[in-house]
Amino acid sequence: MNAFQRIGAVVALGLTLGACATITPVPAGPMAVKNEYSVTLGRMWSDVSPILVGRSKKVRVLSIDGPFLNRLYVTEGLVPGEGLVRSTVKERPTPMIRSGMSANERMEFVADSIAAMEYQRVEASAPRPAKFGSANAIRFDIEAKTPEGLDMKGTALVAEAAGKVYVILYLAPAEHYFAATLGEVESVMASVSL
Repeated sequence: MNAFQRIGAVVALGLTLGACATITPVPAGPMAVKNEYSVTLGRMWSDVSPILVGRSKKVRVLSIDGPFLNRLYVTEGLVPGEGLVRSTVKERPTPMIRSGMSANERMEFVADSIAAMEYQRVEASAPRPAKFGSANAIRFDIEAKTPEGLDMKGTALVAEAAGKVYVILYLAPAEHYFAATLGEVESVMASVSL
């Protein structure tokens, strides 16, 4: 097999594998997160979960403009030993939920999980009390950079109820995309029915 045939084979394999990962539309309206809770989407989103490597199976990732421009992470209830991401490098374990985590530790868990997604200079700030449906929660802001140096902003809502931790996390480029979709994200967070 010559070099051109090898390149062709690699491209064909990539297209075949890519065809298996399907992005599906998620219509406006109520969206169930397993049988645990629901949120209400104010507009159509796309479920980009299948194309994201390293996410936990209990994490659903939605986007409006594409996964590089905005991501909304919505988790099922995470129990001790589970996380937002799975490690792709054996020497670098990813953050896991532990029992009895304080609100600050849950905030650190999210920030450390974002760093495990290969974002750099991750900072969580402005913690404030919030609600996740009827459960008490913590809401906070996030700043980070992509490996290429793009400034990212985010916001997260984290709660613990009945021994499970629930996370809704929004990340987008600081310039334009974060602010453009923040109102929709805040409505989604406010709509949680636990």
